[in-house]
Amino acid sequence: MSLGRLLRGAGLYAIGSALPRGVAFLLLPVYAAAMLPESFGVFSLALTLIGLLVVLYRLGLDGAMVRLHFDMLDRRRPALYRSLAAVTGVAVIGGSIVVGAALAAGFEALLPGVPFAPVGLLILAVAALSAFGYIPTSLFRAAEQPVRFVAFSVGAAATGIGATAYFLLVARMDVTGALLGQLASAVFVAGFSAVALLRLRGGGPEWRLARAGLAFGVPLVPHGLAGWAMNLSDRWLIGLLIGLPALAAQAAVGVYSFGYLVGQVAGIAAISFNAAWTPTFFQRGEGPAGPRLLREMTTLSLGGLSLIVAGIALLGPVAAGQLARGVWGAQALAMADVSAIVAFSALPYGLYFMLVGTLFLRKQTRGLPLLTMAAAATGIGANLVLIPTYGIVGAAWATLGSYAVLAGLTWWLAARGYRIHLDLRRLGLILLATVAALVAARVLATPSLTVQLVRGMALLAALAGVNALLLRGPVGSLRGLLAAGSDAPAPGSRQPPDTIGAPKEDA
Repeated sequence: MSLGRLLRGAGLYAIGSALPRGVAFLLLPVYAAAMLPESFGVFSLALTLIGLLVVLYRLGLDGAMVRLHFDMLDRRRPALYRSLAAVTGVAVIGGSIVVGAALAAGFEALLPGVPFAPVGLLILAVAALSAFGYIPTSLFRAAEQPVRFVAFSVGAAATGIGATAYFLLVARMDVTGALLGQLASAVFVAGFSAVALLRLRGGGPEWRLARAGLAFGVPLVPHGLAGWAMNLSDRWLIGLLIGLPALAAQAAVGVYSFGYLVGQVAGIAAISFNAAWTPTFFQRGEGPAGPRLLREMTTLSLGGLSLIVAGIALLGPVAAGQLARGVWGAQALAMADVSAIVAFSALPYGLYFMLVGTLFLRKQTRGLPLLTMAAAATGIGANLVLIPTYGIVGAAWATLGSYAVLAGLTWWLAARGYRIHLDLRRLGLILLATVAALVAARVLATPSLTVQLVRGMALLAALAGVNALLLRGPVGSLRGLLAAGSDAPAPGSRQPPDTIGAPKEDA
């Protein structure tokens, strides 16, 4: 495999992974035009509940499917996919009944002034259908089918964008309309997942395979819940700690979520690259060149990510000024600050993704929940201290702190089971160059959006030049490593003995 081929595949996977997560960013002009800050705040809180339910419904099987794919013979893999999908179906049905009863009883306490019907019912429906979305994405990633991966993502994104635009701009349905847009996308996802499973040739669900998936995935549920607390609990903490009446607090949540979505583009880039890199690392990471491959790819990925981070931070005020008009305009500066800080947090987040792959490679995931819980506790503690003093900007700083703790702890745990030798000199220089560009932009800030745009582009170009010089060495090393490995996976990585529930004659 050449570096060019890997990067082309990574680009397709990045697009496919970014689209579902980037729909909210693409819809920001629609949200700003059709929703007041307080309505957008309620919608954002509803999305956090959907995210929490999806983590619970999936039982960690989204992580199990990609990893266990490489432990199965080709003809046994359809049975694995159907087994895990069946478990998800049972979890969705049972969970929806239990959670639905609880939400119906306490919805007014969660979202004052918001009716359970239809908002609560829509939350349950979107979560139930979205829980199946990992099936086609995991299947296409593990089988290295980036074109199908992108087709699925484009379909889901287009459905969500079109439906949301209609319900908000034409039907004027406010929060209900925004959730109906989410529901339309979730229906597409569930339907596509069903078709993908039906088209597979092979056996049906097997308890042994389901049990193997649960054994791998269930320990990841606390990890997922801690990740939810780290990424999304700040919306609820803002409402509790900012010291404003309910409606004003919901508006503050809306402003914060608006800025967060802009900054989150960098985090989406990190997640998207991880989706492309993971199958390659699972194939080659156990080989003798695995640690060096990880070292060089970490430097290259963070160098590229730093440009996205800088672009958001440097051009954030311009984007906020253009997107947040009318009733949102007074909050544009706070939005830009939130965007810059959240974008910068993608650097430790990207480092975490590169390192955590070694834990999945070695199936050493039991310690992950402790790491994410420690990072989540750091974030929650920082929110408790910073939000009352600094408002929504304090919540953004808490996000950066929690990601930094997560990356550091993951590095420590990963190094105990895998040989990790990162290029600290280059990574340090990339970090310094990025910080220098952001500080320069802050010092040279001006009310003129045109001047801000020109200065931002100039600083971004300068950073790109510095990074290009720093990354020449890693790029050359990666070309040699990937060429030496050819297109064949590391021995035993693609077609190992089937050790998960296979009949004895297959072992």
